[in-house]
Amino acid sequence: MKRKMKKIKTIILCNLLILFTTAFCAFCAEVNKPSLQTQAPSLPPVLQTQDNTYSYSPLGKPDPFRPFVDVESTAAKKGKEGKAESIFPLQRVGVENFNLVGIAGDQIRRVAVVEDSTKKFYPLFVGTRIGLHNGKVTDILADRVTVDELHGKKVKRVILKLRKN
Repeated sequence: MKRKMKKIKTIILCNLLILFTTAFCAFCAEVNKPSLQTQAPSLPPVLQTQDNTYSYSPLGKPDPFRPFVDVESTAAKKGKEGKAESIFPLQRVGVENFNLVGIAGDQIRRVAVVEDSTKKFYPLFVGTRIGLHNGKVTDILADRVTVDELHGKKVKRVILKLRKN
């Protein structure tokens, strides 16, 4: 018990010593600091700030406040039916243009992978939107993916089959 009390007292004394040393050094630094009025003659403030001005040239630099997706250019792009082209790559071409290359998972949760004409791969889950007619992935089976597209008031069912290559 006495050893513990001695340790605590020693720690408290060391902390107090460090605190007083730091405070003393800070006070000495403030006292020894030269004043600004003795170093520089009094000049008008405009003349003092002219040397320290900074100018920025935005030439050749990207604008950090400009959005990555240009809303005006995407709205200007029109599809066959006059609709604006989607910013999502899965909704830029028809469902028939995608090749089903793989299906992974179990009966509860499955993921399908499709490939477009530019050899880019995209994952599909149940509920993913795909195609020009706002198709929705409704079912992923072991060998096929079912996509339902709206054509007016009718629902067109498109099936992407997995090829055994």
